[in-house]
Amino acid sequence: MISHSTKIERTRILPLRWIGNISGEFAGNHLVKAIDLDEELDSNLGFRYKYHAKMWVLLNKPYEWWGTYYIIDTDKWKSEIDQMRIDMSDEGWDDYDAFGKAYWEKDEE
Repeated sequence: MISHSTKIERTRILPLRWIGNISGEFAGNHLVKAIDLDEELDSNLGFRYKYHAKMWVLLNKPYEWWGTYYIIDTDKWKSEIDQMRIDMSDEGWDDYDAFGKAYWEKDEE
């Protein structure tokens, strides 16, 4: 999948990029925790949810300004998956032999 992506670095200043990428990691963790709390508590959003949501908002800003993004070319990725499906459509990938017997039903010889 990495071969189908384009790397976008928001800044050329290396320490700012480090700060942006590290804050993006922490922001992602807070977002996951907020989503988990939202699903667990059935919309009874308390202090913990509000804390994780606010931390995501604050920590995601440096990532948006200075972080490293990857854009994935989904059309190229899908065409490669379709090509793999075509490659696996011959008899060698079938679970049944030419006589219609499954490979797991064959006697061990």
